[in-house]
Amino acid sequence: MGWYQFAADHLVAGKSVLDVGCGLGAGLALLAKSARSVKGQDLDPRLVRPEVMIGPIEEIPDKSYDVLTCIDVIEHIEQDEAFVRQMGRVARETVFVSTPNWTTSRCQWPYHVREYTPRQLSTLLSRIGDVKLLKGEPSGYQRWPANTLAYSLMNDARIWPPTAFVTRCLSRMLPHSLRLRAHQGAIVSVRR
Repeated sequence: MGWYQFAADHLVAGKSVLDVGCGLGAGLALLAKSARSVKGQDLDPRLVRPEVMIGPIEEIPDKSYDVLTCIDVIEHIEQDEAFVRQMGRVARETVFVSTPNWTTSRCQWPYHVREYTPRQLSTLLSRIGDVKLLKGEPSGYQRWPANTLAYSLMNDARIWPPTAFVTRCLSRMLPHSLRLRAHQGAIVSVRR
């Protein structure tokens, strides 16, 4: 719920919000505390209720919400590029995405189609706007800025077998704000 809390505190005040892939809708109440209006979207017909619309994102009109949140959903999407384009089409201002960092998780959850390194996530989302990356814990309650060359290089070094072990050890010795993190968030300022 920490990623939802981050969005509620920093991104949605006074805005109309769509939570894409809202699931059971637990985050909707947090978003509603500061947003002007909040709706959820999902594909599972068992989740239908007044604040959740059931159906694909392709059926939502262009530029119909100020902010889209997408908390731990993109790693389940087969056609991620098309999905990102759809989010950019529906959002007027901002898209906020959170997802695991492949560098540390290595996509071991069987329901994930793929996971992303910070560089991959930034590249994917930059197709719809300017990206500001965050790194943090899966809960989202602890997070730090990640838009630095050093963080990208550290992720690259953790992936490359000759430097992986040393990088993992080094990361554990660094202050919390400089370590590799298991999760990431991205704030995308959507191009108009």
